[in-house]
Amino acid sequence: MVGSGFSRNASADFPTWSQLGDLFYEKLYGKKPEPEDTYLDIPTLAHEVETALGRPALDRILRDAIPDLANDPSPLHVQLLKLPWSDVLTTNYDTLLERTRNSVTSRRYELVVKPEDLGHSTKPRIIKLHGSFPSDRPFIVTEEDYRRYPDKFAPFVNTVRQALLEHTLCLIGFSSHDPNFLQWIGWIHDKLGYDRAPKMYLVGLLRLSQSQKTLLTRRNIVPVDMSECPGIEDDHYKALERFLEQFALDHS
Repeated sequence: MVGSGFSRNASADFPTWSQLGDLFYEKLYGKKPEPEDTYLDIPTLAHEVETALGRPALDRILRDAIPDLANDPSPLHVQLLKLPWSDVLTTNYDTLLERTRNSVTSRRYELVVKPEDLGHSTKPRIIKLHGSFPSDRPFIVTEEDYRRYPDKFAPFVNTVRQALLEHTLCLIGFSSHDPNFLQWIGWIHDKLGYDRAPKMYLVGLLRLSQSQKTLLTRRNIVPVDMSECPGIEDDHYKALERFLEQFALDHS
């Protein structure tokens, strides 16, 4: 499962989830949020933007904020797709992963951007769960998008649930706070119980507090905190590079 943090390996101009929230706030209130300012969760804030400015304006904000075609995939994108994943699931709107396929000859990934494409697709696949630039909408971002997702995108929901049952999920560049993701892991815990549900692995430069570690443990997510490796320091790129290199060695 690849999240927006991984896109920042191509360029620091790609916004984080919280930076998108700040941008939505600025569009609504005409100023950047101050430290003392508080706003609701980001999907709620995005819904406010849609209500105030319209959906085309919200989509335009996302396209303007995410410099997709202005950047090429990073070497880490190539390293990632060379690994023997069953599927690559992503919530990213940008096209970095699909453009990386041209640089990977050892594996042939099929691109899936619409639920109706799943029926005739073959693994390994890159599955764009939340829409894809430039025009595969909706870009899932508002609370209403998330509310309607289980019905409107039921084939994607079923695919992720099946992946959770059959495979080990590795979260890369992903915060694990996505509302859909929390719903999916809640489903598997309800079906199998925490003790029998498969573990998932959250990889990155995490630097977690004890309470955050405890919360992940309760969600059956194992943190792989690369900040504990010597020589990594605060370099997110180097942290993921080290992980992917070691993963490739272990699977060679």
